[in-house]
Amino acid sequence: MLDINKLPHLDPSTKTAEGSEESDVSEESIGSQILHAFSGKKGVALALGIAFLMYISVCFQGERALRNGVYGVLKEIGANGFGVSYKAPSSYLALKSGLFLDDLIITAPEHLGGWQLKAGRISVTANPFRPRLITVEMNGTHSLKTTAIGDIRLLIGKGEMTLNMPNKTEAFSAKTVFENVQAAAPKSMAGFFISSFTIDINAQSTTSYDFSFRTENARLPAYLSQNLPPVLEYLSFTGNATGFTPPSARNKPLLADWTDNSGLIEITQGEVIWKPFMAEVKGTFGFNSEMNLIGASTAKVYGFFDILDMFEKGGYIRPSQVSVTKVVLGEKLKVETGETKASITSPFSFQAGKIYAGQVLLYDSKTDIQK
Repeated sequence: MLDINKLPHLDPSTKTAEGSEESDVSEESIGSQILHAFSGKKGVALALGIAFLMYISVCFQGERALRNGVYGVLKEIGANGFGVSYKAPSSYLALKSGLFLDDLIITAPEHLGGWQLKAGRISVTANPFRPRLITVEMNGTHSLKTTAIGDIRLLIGKGEMTLNMPNKTEAFSAKTVFENVQAAAPKSMAGFFISSFTIDINAQSTTSYDFSFRTENARLPAYLSQNLPPVLEYLSFTGNATGFTPPSARNKPLLADWTDNSGLIEITQGEVIWKPFMAEVKGTFGFNSEMNLIGASTAKVYGFFDILDMFEKGGYIRPSQVSVTKVVLGEKLKVETGETKASITSPFSFQAGKIYAGQVLLYDSKTDIQK
């Protein structure tokens, strides 16, 4: 009969060459196996490959969210009465979430001027790890067609919009910057140039937004600079826009809903430097259903009569209206203490194409000479 005691390999406790007892080899833990798999050169390459694939997946998810957002914005523009056409957005090839929007054409309704914007390539991107921060770049050549001037070719050195989308702890904010904007055509726009143009928007709630607008060193085109000061040195407005319905509760297009709610724009501080004309402005404005400006303001103005003479010479204001304005407001012209230039402080109002200086009709878009 077979004696199992004579079979060493079946003995659960054999002796080593040194006479010590050899124990069973324990199995590696799952964590040890993973560390072993990723150690060494092959392991590092494997880790990098997996991380890269995860990053690409995040980019694709971000691009899909951006694509849906772009479609939503274009749909909203169309719902407000604007014509919209474009090519389907193409993927942004760089290693980040993004897409290209080509051949975008936006046409305004007739009551808003009937202008048409043909944009060049627009890129929309987001950092995959900060998907709420979206950047829209609009550098390059764009076309703006108007009934008065024709097809204006605009060259934008820098055009960038940064959107910070809201979440539970942060409100919506946006900043738009244009730099070195000039016109390449037609001849009447020769000389047009804007050094910088900035708009900041910050939500105070879903119904109220603070804003600031500023432009510097804007050179007028040839057809305007013949009779008016050629350089608008500085233009700045800060204020608040109210009357919006929260997006979750709105069932109308944005503009229609805002005007139906009697939405208002309050200018808390405005400054204009267009020498010899300078002004400090405060006022409240709104729009009727036809998007005609309606509002009232108070302004302290320097060089007011000088600029009126220039508008009269250029044929923008009737001589009779300039004469009446000088007679009525001339009594308010004075040099205040500590100043060297005479100024006028007066109310100004805007009513569906008409501009009043005090009670004097200064301009009527329906009857005055159009340029």
